[in-house]
Amino acid sequence: MKPKCRNIKHRFCNFRCSKCGCIIGAVLVGILVILIFISGFSLLISCFNASDDLVSCMAAIALCAGSFAAGFNFARRRRRHGLLSGIGIGILIYLVVFLAGIILLKSFSGAGTFMKFILVLLCSCIGGVCGVNTRICKPPK
Repeated sequence: MKPKCRNIKHRFCNFRCSKCGCIIGAVLVGILVILIFISGFSLLISCFNASDDLVSCMAAIALCAGSFAAGFNFARRRRRHGLLSGIGIGILIYLVVFLAGIILLKSFSGAGTFMKFILVLLCSCIGGVCGVNTRICKPPK
């Protein structure tokens, strides 16, 4: 019989491996990837003059990369239901980005909102399927 451990590290490990911990971790990874891509693209834009179409394309690429990373991270941790996991995480990523846009801009712009939602769902579903199908790394013996 295994003794029960009551230290803080063990509790954190249990939370991190739980469904709620996986969701929070995946959303944070997705937002972090979006911020990294946006920062890199803003550095590129500052070096040369970019059109508005190129800027919106870069924003869509950043959103797709972040949603793929979030879906991949969640599905790799949970190891089941990759497509459904991707859909759920995609909806959460979209809601976080949408609410952050409303809070920061203090207005609602409906232009391209449905298309961004479809892009986020598609990329997070692909990430979920890829995350479930990755090999489990086993340490060498």
